[in-house]
Amino acid sequence: MEESAWPSQLKWLHAALAVLVTFQLFSQLKMHAIWKHVGVAPYQHVLYWAHMLLGTMTFLVILLFWHQIFLSRDLRLHLFPYVGVHRGRIWDDLRHSLRGVLPEGGMRGGLPGLVHGLGILVVTAMGLSGILMFYLILSAHGVKPAATYYEFPKSIHSLVANLLWAYWGGHIAMALLHALKNPRILRIFVPGI
Repeated sequence: MEESAWPSQLKWLHAALAVLVTFQLFSQLKMHAIWKHVGVAPYQHVLYWAHMLLGTMTFLVILLFWHQIFLSRDLRLHLFPYVGVHRGRIWDDLRHSLRGVLPEGGMRGGLPGLVHGLGILVVTAMGLSGILMFYLILSAHGVKPAATYYEFPKSIHSLVANLLWAYWGGHIAMALLHALKNPRILRIFVPGI
């Protein structure tokens, strides 16, 4: 299949996730330990609240993405290629990749689908833990909640953040590698084409 096999709504959701997740990853670098501390630069408090509010928006985009996954059998088979020909393509793609041949684009399962599926699972775990943390912070009136409730989602959020950084870097690197070989692959970011 060609890249044009991607439905327009998935292109919009992919573009929205790319922008929002990138903001979330970079904003979290500057927002540690600013819980109502004296002497913390005011922009860090703004960044902190922007991270939480845009995190909520990111989670809504993730939910819309899952809605598309449940509606589309082709998308489910692409993202979770564990059966039939889609699983066979994983091994074929790995063999070809070892010889320097990149997998073709589109919703075809295989290695790209497996990696995209892992990505949506990682970003979902990040979103769920973030939403839970946001709820706990709001329940505590904007201050750090009691450790008994807060530490578990925070540790999940931190662990998944590391996985998401690795995924983000690898995803961009593979997209650029594919784009060098075939610039048409970047059409995934252009809704309407």
